[in-house]
Amino acid sequence: MYLRSTFRCIRDLCGASALALLLASCGGGGGGSSGFVPFVLPPAQTPAGQASVTIDDDAQGAAPPTRISATYSVRINSLADGFFAVGGNCTTPPAANTSLDSTGTVATTRLSGGNCEAGQTLSLTLDPSKAVLDNATLANAAPWTRSYAIAAGPQKIGGTISGLVGSVVLQNNAGETLTATSDGAFEFATAIASGGAYAVTVATQPAGQTCTVGQGSGTVGTNPVNGIAVVCAANAYTVAGAVTGLAGTVVLQNNGGDALTLSADGAFTFSVPVAQGAAYDVTVLTQPATQTCTVSNGSATMGAANVTNVAVACAANTSTVGGTVTGLSGSVVLQNNGGDNLALNADGSFTFATAIAAGAAYDVTVLTQPAAQTCTVSNGSGTVAAVNVTNVGVVCSSAATTLSVAASPVIVAVKGAASTLLVTNTGAAPALNVRATLPGGWGAVTVDDSACTAVAPGANCTLSFSSQAPYVAGEAVSIQGDNTPARTVTVAFSLKGYLVFDVPAANVATVVDSADLSVLPGPYYNWGTGVAVPGAVSLTDGAANTQAMLAAMGSGTFHAAGACKASTLAGLNWYLPAICQLGSGTPCSAAGASVQKNLIDHGLGWFAGTDNERWSSTQSGASEAWSHKRTDGSATAKPKATGQPVRCVASVAW
Repeated sequence: MYLRSTFRCIRDLCGASALALLLASCGGGGGGSSGFVPFVLPPAQTPAGQASVTIDDDAQGAAPPTRISATYSVRINSLADGFFAVGGNCTTPPAANTSLDSTGTVATTRLSGGNCEAGQTLSLTLDPSKAVLDNATLANAAPWTRSYAIAAGPQKIGGTISGLVGSVVLQNNAGETLTATSDGAFEFATAIASGGAYAVTVATQPAGQTCTVGQGSGTVGTNPVNGIAVVCAANAYTVAGAVTGLAGTVVLQNNGGDALTLSADGAFTFSVPVAQGAAYDVTVLTQPATQTCTVSNGSATMGAANVTNVAVACAANTSTVGGTVTGLSGSVVLQNNGGDNLALNADGSFTFATAIAAGAAYDVTVLTQPAAQTCTVSNGSGTVAAVNVTNVGVVCSSAATTLSVAASPVIVAVKGAASTLLVTNTGAAPALNVRATLPGGWGAVTVDDSACTAVAPGANCTLSFSSQAPYVAGEAVSIQGDNTPARTVTVAFSLKGYLVFDVPAANVATVVDSADLSVLPGPYYNWGTGVAVPGAVSLTDGAANTQAMLAAMGSGTFHAAGACKASTLAGLNWYLPAICQLGSGTPCSAAGASVQKNLIDHGLGWFAGTDNERWSSTQSGASEAWSHKRTDGSATAKPKATGQPVRCVASVAW
């Protein structure tokens, strides 16, 4: 449809002879390459006539200009590269933006931003011959160039104020004063010569506060002084009280810090004062070994005097740990917290002899298994509360069982909902404590296996995965119970709804589109039309290759890189991947991350279908580029005019 419309337009506007010329240049009506061949207009006529140009700027003395204008006596068609250049050794050169006026005869360049310090130079060059004129040639084409030396001058003294409530008076060099009534930036009116000294102090403190000055003195250089920090805080008071009934050691804390260790009854005082008007909150960080201590009068807002009425009362509080054993044939020995051995010879309830202090941990394990059985523990660890623990389960069984695992999950990383994996007990005995063992580097992934502590024969349970970070897809996760062999599944991660195949840096992941491109003239695109692109040779940096292709061939969708650039899915910046981002065969290193290695080889990535090869952005020669074969990950050099599918990738920051 697109080509028919184009031919009809050319026929109507230019006549049958032009249409015939177009068909002849494209190889006729049938056959030929499947790639798109762009229509090329005949060259313009040779310019004639003479034109003049005048150049002016708004520079004042030795200061660099902010505007330079070139006024031509004829209309300007376009400006070529090199029309205006910025040089010198400024720390950050100013940005130059050139535009034409409404008449098309005045080209104005405006300079903005940049950072040129004292002692540096800035050079500006305008070459009027770089303008393409309307049917004229330029008579006076000498370049306009200027160079400016950046001189040092007096600098202002300032910084920021934080925490201020009221009014503070600052003073510089024991002379000039400045009154501030709110947080934010401040600056003394009088500038100090380069090489001169400055010393900022507080002349008058705010009512009820104390302000301190950081980095307040020094020698003025070639830039303004803006790093002085004035921090104001309310006057502070101590938090104190008394502990009673203590037998052992308790650790208190105030506002989540300022830990205070006490080993006897009596008065206590926290070392860090609390600002007037701020909150204080006294809590128990560590309980005594056999006691529970509670705090009263422990939290409020600090007034204008020390707090002395915090009360900490400690009392003994222990609980027993027990549960039930089932299926036992023989004798089993249990332990709690690595000791307190308990031998059992029959099914029934049990209780460990040693009570556990409230707030302490318990951990029930099997020390000695029965001769012909395996006993497993459920609900065996936790923290003792104010009541006895009675729900520890010990199940003994002589029969193993097997598991089956549903399709591998895709974990939605960062803020996604939890992803689930269905596990089925396919054997004849209960599957106990079914769990997932993750690869060692997956520190941000958590697994909830609370629904899989005991799975009856033929029943199933769900493991739930959540992650605060993405990882490389394709790594194996082991699923196993206490009495089952291990099964492995491949787990992938997604961001923005697309599968992750590489995590090249902290907080950055690379994802692949879930389908081949289908924008015009898709679904098949050529790499180019034989144009050599020296900048598109990276094996691993598809983004850089894509930029080089766009610079050489434009950003239209008629070629592979332009089609990826035109994609707006999920608001990401899509690009055509390099060959080693797609494949894992020669010329790529087998150690690198790729779509083939981390997705396709594991049956992931939505690459099903009859199309076997896709373009990469890596050029292999002046007229050929690398194509990726998904069946084996290999690369083939193909003519750039070949039409084939494109699968784009993008970087996602999280």
